[in-house]
Amino acid sequence: MVKKIGFTLILFFSFLLNFYFYSIFEKERVVTEVVDGDTFQLKSGVRVRLMGVDAPEYGNCGSEEAKKKLSELILNKNVELKETVEEKYGRSLSLVYQNKTLVNQIIMAQGWGRPDYRKNSQRDVLTSAYHEAQEKNLGINALCINPKPTPGCLIKGNIDTATSEKFYHLPYCRHYSQTNLNTAYGEGWFCSEKEAQKAGFIKSPSCDQ
Repeated sequence: MVKKIGFTLILFFSFLLNFYFYSIFEKERVVTEVVDGDTFQLKSGVRVRLMGVDAPEYGNCGSEEAKKKLSELILNKNVELKETVEEKYGRSLSLVYQNKTLVNQIIMAQGWGRPDYRKNSQRDVLTSAYHEAQEKNLGINALCINPKPTPGCLIKGNIDTATSEKFYHLPYCRHYSQTNLNTAYGEGWFCSEKEAQKAGFIKSPSCDQ
């Protein structure tokens, strides 16, 4: 009888101990800060970026809206991280789930990010959500694509998505009319070549053809 009571007590205290550590673990997964539309911080101190999602950087068109949406989804809530890899900037790249819902996908589906095409199990899902948001003209697609220029500012500053090279196009340049601008990712209109060059853009080779 004494042995049975002792065994029961051991099980009881073991349960309490496991519950205690589980509670600590759960609290450490609470999101305490949303930095921008694709990055947040956990109570544990770990900074996490949504894998496969590139949201507008601070100050660009759509950045505040993207941050607000991510805050609505995860701020002060527990999240689950999957397929985590460490980024060179010290952040963790993860597929992020809140109550079994893939947060990365929601951000893309509502138009607040674009794919970075990093390999992960949900890459096709994220890419499909991105294209669907484009078709529905949601998020940055409505706010930030081809905004009207300020009168007299007709130089287009465009960034090559494959190489990240920055080119500006003058109205007489060969591909001027086909060049679209996305101000969510640093593209935009300039009033002079000097202004474009100061922002790091160089004249498009098509201007000399």
